[in-house]
Amino acid sequence: MHRIVGLDVAANELRMVALQSGFRGFAVADVRRVPLPEAPSLAERLSAAVSQLPPMGDDAIAVALPAAQVASFVFTLPFVDSRRVEQVLPAEVEGAIPFDLEDVVWDHAVLSQGDGKTEVLVAVVKKTALQGILGSLAEAGIDPRMVTFAPLALGALAERKLLADGGEGTTALIEAGPDRAALCLLYGDKLLLARALATSGPILWQAAQRDAKAREKILGPLLRDIKISLRARASGELQRVILAGDLAAFPEIGHRFEMELNAPAGPLSLAPPHDGANGAEAPEMSLALALALRAQQPRGRLDFRKGEFAFTRNLSQVRGTLLQLATAALLLLLLAIGLGTARVASLSRQASDYDEALCAATKKTLGTCMTDYRQAVGALSGGRSRAAGIPRVSAADILAQVVARLPDTSMPVIEDIDLNTSTVRMRGTVESFGKVDDIVSALRKDRCFGDVKQPSSQKARDGSNKVSFSLEFSYTCSGELPGGA
Repeated sequence: MHRIVGLDVAANELRMVALQSGFRGFAVADVRRVPLPEAPSLAERLSAAVSQLPPMGDDAIAVALPAAQVASFVFTLPFVDSRRVEQVLPAEVEGAIPFDLEDVVWDHAVLSQGDGKTEVLVAVVKKTALQGILGSLAEAGIDPRMVTFAPLALGALAERKLLADGGEGTTALIEAGPDRAALCLLYGDKLLLARALATSGPILWQAAQRDAKAREKILGPLLRDIKISLRARASGELQRVILAGDLAAFPEIGHRFEMELNAPAGPLSLAPPHDGANGAEAPEMSLALALALRAQQPRGRLDFRKGEFAFTRNLSQVRGTLLQLATAALLLLLLAIGLGTARVASLSRQASDYDEALCAATKKTLGTCMTDYRQAVGALSGGRSRAAGIPRVSAADILAQVVARLPDTSMPVIEDIDLNTSTVRMRGTVESFGKVDDIVSALRKDRCFGDVKQPSSQKARDGSNKVSFSLEFSYTCSGELPGGA
């Protein structure tokens, strides 16, 4: 099944954290650490390390560029409209770098918006550097879906509420190793600053595990840069310091940072339920885990895979997807054919049963088997059988039709009515001569009442002001001629 993989290419090893996404979040599917052997090129080192990992063909992979290849800037723009931000940023970036915009790839992430201002983090890499790194990864069989900025990716640990030491107030998350150092400044789960820092080389880091002087050569410049960043960006007192990467393995490192930064300090730990012993909770795996988290929700965050470097699936993946779609379409077609065949068979059986029933009825009535409905109706109506005299409508049907046509405002008192399937005779009284005309007009609107002539009407003989009337008209919807039974 499709996984999301964060790959951290460290100085001497390749670190991998694979996540399995679900409706309720994610689960850590795999954690690996394999050494990067010595080799003439990065591609050869990566190939040797990747050969020790499980296949990652369909996985969504996220990596971070080496800190030395990326320049980052924070711009404060005097508006919050996202469209204006997009319009203004190119000029701001071009003024901050010593290259033409055509020679670089850059992207941005909004850090904060408020009081009519927008703070934007911009990261820039030269196209030649990005092309070389993607080429080395491709030679090792890695086609990352996302290439981002390591300090910014670390912020995903707080945004997804994975830090056990997270909480209100300002937090400094520091990840450092022989090849990189990053400061991620947070307020709660919101990112305030993501910055790459200077670091020492692998030789000094190896000696620092047992040599206090070597350790001091690493920590002195690192702490100085951190203090400068805190003075520039931290709002209020620092509440906690979280240490990650190889830095967290230094002896008494927490005490040293507490003394220097006046805040509780300790190695990174994950909040439940992600604090289990699966390997992802190790401080050294923090960047790999953060990269996987960032790839899981990349929208609105910095990604260098854009433009000519945009991620595209390779041809084999496209063919595999097309094959799956074709197989699914074929199955649907077969199901549709099967369903259509079943329906046709069912309709054929129903038609056969209907023909048998019609044949039995006509044979009993006419003495001849007929399976054509129209022929049967014609024969039954032709006077050759006992059924020919059966009227199509009853007297009750005709009476209901007459009453339905009488106007509510001129409803008569019907004294006598004589009707059959071809003629209606009616006698009654109404309030005035005008209401007699209303009754005649209403009956003439029904197509079944033919030749409704003006009735004979006169004043009632009982001395009242009522009008007596009598009328006669034919009924034409029974299919019989006037004078029929």
